[in-house]
Amino acid sequence: MNGFDSVQVRFKDTTSHIESPFANTQVVPFVNSYFDTLKAVVQDIKTEYFWFFANFINLQEIDLDFIPEQHERDQIHVWYTTHPKGGLNKEGNVMLIPTAKFKEQMNKIKFLRDYKDINYHAHPTLFQQPIGKTTFKLNNPLIAYNLNKLFYTWMVNSTCKAQLPDFYPSFWEDEKIYTWGKTKDIMLVPGNKKVHQLYDIERSVHFELDYEVTPMDIIFISYDEPSARKRYNDLKEKYPRAKWVKNIKGQTSAYHAAAEMSDTDYFFAVFPKLEIVDSFKFDFQPDRLKNACHYIFNCKNPVNDLEYGHGAVLLYNKKLTLSTMYPGLDFTLSQAHDVVPILSAINHFNETPWLAWRTAFREVIKLCQGKPTVESNHRLKTWCQLGKGKNADWVCKGANDATEYYKKNSDNPKELMLSYDFEWLKDFYESKY
Repeated sequence: MNGFDSVQVRFKDTTSHIESPFANTQVVPFVNSYFDTLKAVVQDIKTEYFWFFANFINLQEIDLDFIPEQHERDQIHVWYTTHPKGGLNKEGNVMLIPTAKFKEQMNKIKFLRDYKDINYHAHPTLFQQPIGKTTFKLNNPLIAYNLNKLFYTWMVNSTCKAQLPDFYPSFWEDEKIYTWGKTKDIMLVPGNKKVHQLYDIERSVHFELDYEVTPMDIIFISYDEPSARKRYNDLKEKYPRAKWVKNIKGQTSAYHAAAEMSDTDYFFAVFPKLEIVDSFKFDFQPDRLKNACHYIFNCKNPVNDLEYGHGAVLLYNKKLTLSTMYPGLDFTLSQAHDVVPILSAINHFNETPWLAWRTAFREVIKLCQGKPTVESNHRLKTWCQLGKGKNADWVCKGANDATEYYKKNSDNPKELMLSYDFEWLKDFYESKY
């Protein structure tokens, strides 16, 4: 064995630690990247070359008496495994580094791979720590992530049947999250970090990969709408996976029934007043790196031409839906939510005077209660003006009745919450008209 200095990089979150085969080894913790670690230790090196390797690598398979040929003397020599279970990455974890040449270049390059001359040695049996795998539920991938205390782990959506890529993370730069496929159902993530969502891991690399993605269930939710059966039949004909929840008293109970009917971690909620536009295909997928939330699409109001999330198709997180026991005026907004600016439907809420009034009354109460913005003020003003088309006058009446009701009860949350109850709304409407 030659007498070169050696540096072992110790990763604290590995399942195994393999002792250095060298008699005199400097052990240093992994900090940020191999490049940063190298720059911190190179001044202590006394030999022409030095070995640099991770503590999860078994060097028994490496020729530790290796001395570069004359034409290789300025190269960084890197050994990486090609074993089918090792995970492929040429940016390996065993290096023999020319001390003087590295010092000469280290402050002139941005990344370790930018070093002028690197010689990659493929090795068929080099052992490095295998990376474990865990599955995650789509309703909250962060739960599975927080169980991971290792330096890296594979995270795979429980519905994804694709094979894991032949890949191993690189430590030449700072740690990052690796993702595969359009929906990122396969991820290789650094563990033991305090994050609120996987986007908090700042550095990321994405790779293309084809695999089958499970579509989210479609749940049709109706109560007393006259066009419910026709619209459900139209939906079912186009999307056979659609299911129907009907005649459940109480909005919260209806949403819970829909969630219980869903076999997927998210489900599309569709309402009888909606005419689904042809461009909306129910193929949207929740963001795997984002915190658990509901998704709100856009909807077109044919009476006043407003286009925003009111009355739209929703993509509900099943777990969040079932955990919402005491919502505010708006069930969806009572949990984390995100707006997706994709038109989902036209809201034919004006089919009868009662539906027109009820819909306008509820929406305007919510607009009045919300934090005023330029956009919300515009929407409120538009609702209260006479629009066009069938029962436009009842829409205007409902909106202005709501404005008046809110002024009288703005300091009484209990009275405002009555507007969440369809039976109370019916009695209030009939008492006035």
